[in-house]
Amino acid sequence: QAAHQIAMTMVSLAFMIPIGLSQAGSIRVSNTFGRKNWELLRLIGKTTIVIGICYGIFSGLSFALFNQGIPPLFNQDAEVISIASTLILFAAIFQISDSTQGVSAGLLRGIKDVKVPTLYICIAYWVVGLPVGSLLTFYYKLGAMGIWIGFIIGLTISAILLSRRFIGISKTEKLERLKQY
Repeated sequence: QAAHQIAMTMVSLAFMIPIGLSQAGSIRVSNTFGRKNWELLRLIGKTTIVIGICYGIFSGLSFALFNQGIPPLFNQDAEVISIASTLILFAAIFQISDSTQGVSAGLLRGIKDVKVPTLYICIAYWVVGLPVGSLLTFYYKLGAMGIWIGFIIGLTISAILLSRRFIGISKTEKLERLKQY
């Protein structure tokens, strides 16, 4: 549990930047949506997603490079450090997905699209990620790593669905129809 908490603390800390990008992107696309400037809205959205992906890559590389050095800052127990170091490597893998899904959800909120993204997130986490993680943890006896693999799968599915939805819906004709609601 201590090792999991160390890894989750690092993930939560790293997610502060995508939350900020999500909020900024949401505000920017919302203002542009109100002005009906579809080309700028699409550019803002794509740029924000790319920045999120770049940050996810940077964050993931940082986790991978420093996975051995981070846990001793929290705990001195050798077993906790060993497990936390491994879990931080799993966290490194999903940094791109985590950042992308967070940013994309914010962009979709900015254009008043919340129902379908909520459904996508529920499917990604509750229908796919959690059951796969549970199966790997309890049936295949992977322990904490099984849950973290479920995190990776759920976040990746969410990132793909949400970013594709924003890119698809940000086409001019689709935004015009959405604006009516």
